[in-house]
Amino acid sequence: MLTYAFDLLYAIYEEEGYAPAEIPSLILSNNLYGTEIDPRAGALSAFALTMKAAAKRRLFLKDAVKPNICLLEPISFSPGELAYLVTEDGDLHQEEAFWNQFSKADFLGALIQPDATLISRLTLHLDRLKDGGDIFKADAIGRAWRVVQQAEYLAERYSVVVANPPYMGGKNMGSDLTEFAKLEFPDTKSDLFAMFIDRCGSLVDGHGGLVAMITMQSWMFLTSFEDLRGRIIRSSPPVCMAHLGERA
Repeated sequence: MLTYAFDLLYAIYEEEGYAPAEIPSLILSNNLYGTEIDPRAGALSAFALTMKAAAKRRLFLKDAVKPNICLLEPISFSPGELAYLVTEDGDLHQEEAFWNQFSKADFLGALIQPDATLISRLTLHLDRLKDGGDIFKADAIGRAWRVVQQAEYLAERYSVVVANPPYMGGKNMGSDLTEFAKLEFPDTKSDLFAMFIDRCGSLVDGHGGLVAMITMQSWMFLTSFEDLRGRIIRSSPPVCMAHLGERA
């Protein structure tokens, strides 16, 4: 999906009169962002984009721009580590939840919804923290910066969100995912793909942002998705929809 978008963006930059030599770096710096929970898929995505850029500009690899591919890694902190990661005047439980929000990132992935208001506040706090030569404290601070980076990717609002989400009915979900779904996605908890419809809607800019997804067809008919259908029609009616049916 990202490599196809690269080709489209390259054509747009050309039409706008940009020099061919600068276009690949501009695209990778400013336009394409991806998240992934599979380390191998994330590495392959970054490699494919780098090769796309190198094919357009021979000298790209000499001063390569790193693609914006964020591997969502599971990160958690002990009570002792949380004690110095939280601020003195903030909401203790809220901040602890922020630092541990990626503890199950290896299966929740982009369904995690970071509190954008905490990112800037806790980033300033991290800037002021010193490890004092303590390697354990330094390790915790390093992981905290990784939390901030992952949160920034998932709190951002994008012009276009493209996804082919996983499908999984509620009966096949583990207990952790089931509880998470009930709490965070009550209208779409019966299937993972529907939860991603919900989530992708919150990832786009509310002023003209677009979502493109390949999903199961059941959300259009089942009573369990009635609230989701109503919300889509009211707030983000489809611009284009292809109902392909089974085995398309």
